[in-house]
Amino acid sequence: MEEKRPFDYDTPVEGLRALDRHTLQIRLGVPTPRFMLNFTDGSFVGAVAREVVEAYGDKIGEHPVGTGAFRLAEWKRSSRIVLARNEKYREVLYDETPPAGDERLAKAASRLKGQRLPLVDRVVISIIEENQPRWLAFLNEEQDVLDEVPVDFAPTVIPNNRLAPHLAKKGIQMVRTARPDVAMSFFNMEHPLVGGYEAHKVALRRAISLAVDVEREITLVRRGQAIPAQGPLAPATYGYDPKFKSTLSEFSRARAKALLDMHGYVDKDGDGWRDQPDGQPLVLRYATQPDQQSRQLIEQWQKNMTAIGIRIAFDTQKWPENLKASRAGKLMMWGVGWLAGDPDADTFLALGYGPNIGGANHARFNLPAFNALYQKQRQLPDGPERLAVMEAAARTMIAYMPYKIHVHRFVTDLSHPWVVGHYRNNFVRHFYKYVDLDTAELQRRGGNGH
Repeated sequence: MEEKRPFDYDTPVEGLRALDRHTLQIRLGVPTPRFMLNFTDGSFVGAVAREVVEAYGDKIGEHPVGTGAFRLAEWKRSSRIVLARNEKYREVLYDETPPAGDERLAKAASRLKGQRLPLVDRVVISIIEENQPRWLAFLNEEQDVLDEVPVDFAPTVIPNNRLAPHLAKKGIQMVRTARPDVAMSFFNMEHPLVGGYEAHKVALRRAISLAVDVEREITLVRRGQAIPAQGPLAPATYGYDPKFKSTLSEFSRARAKALLDMHGYVDKDGDGWRDQPDGQPLVLRYATQPDQQSRQLIEQWQKNMTAIGIRIAFDTQKWPENLKASRAGKLMMWGVGWLAGDPDADTFLALGYGPNIGGANHARFNLPAFNALYQKQRQLPDGPERLAVMEAAARTMIAYMPYKIHVHRFVTDLSHPWVVGHYRNNFVRHFYKYVDLDTAELQRRGGNGH
């Protein structure tokens, strides 16, 4: 076996140079107008001091070093993270513009304007995996902010997507945001049963899509915290059109059955279940996880498929195992979510780009016509021409149905009345430096304080 040697950081890399201690030069081989968006989230792309990498090696993730507003003061795995003010943080003053019509945030922005960031000295992040204790910790004022109301609590906490009267009376603040995401099920396009680009294979996937009752899924499983998806592009991203309509969210068992009948997916042996056109059994296999929401989702899948005469079986594994199997192309179908890291819908079209097979492209979709559209929109500047190409790419994905895009989800955060300036920005992962605590309000209401 070849002896492992450390990477030589002096090795020249074409197109990448450190001009000086504070300047990184990148030259691209093709036009990429939105390349700078890759640097908006330091969790994905960023420069790290060489001496830090050499010192920590593979364990660098356990020793974050950076120039942010906070430093890691404490980390107990699966328990809590403590962030402390970075005294060396550069001078940045609060100068935020609140969304139109948000009086609460406008008042906070006026109060905080001109103050140096961060506004608090310490942030304590509690890792609570179960929904009920997480909700109770907030309700009992052990936490100042509840980052995302658990979906199963939505009917009582935010009935009809409004803050419950008893919580509003306590002065609790609510922020509800459309997530830039898609919740979807994919079909492995390389699988002999559900994959392929022939007309009868496309018909099978489209019939399955038509049989999925998305509205019922939203009501029963997602507790109203989602909207039906019309395409693969998500809200809050460039390229998403709220007026765009397609058959993707259409629910029609009659059409699903007619499509299956037309392409030969009928009961050939008289056992009451549909078979493949060649007479082989038609049995879908859907990967899932052992959590409550996954169980509720596959219950809907079972009912939907049974209603059109298709058998479906479920293979349950933990999420990391399913992810590994998916990237290796070993799953027939699986339900996953995809969240944009920046305000551009390219990331959703990337789900269908052929070279991304084994990564983002879980469906293993590889259609030259789509690949060409994806590459074209990627190189175009923002404007009408790019939007037209993005829509054409989205319609191609809808037509071939490598993914059944179910919904776009909403997320609701809550905070106690002594929290000032709390707001969820979909593309700013850490809001902590923009938030302050009103100690006078905290004492007046008898809060615990943190």
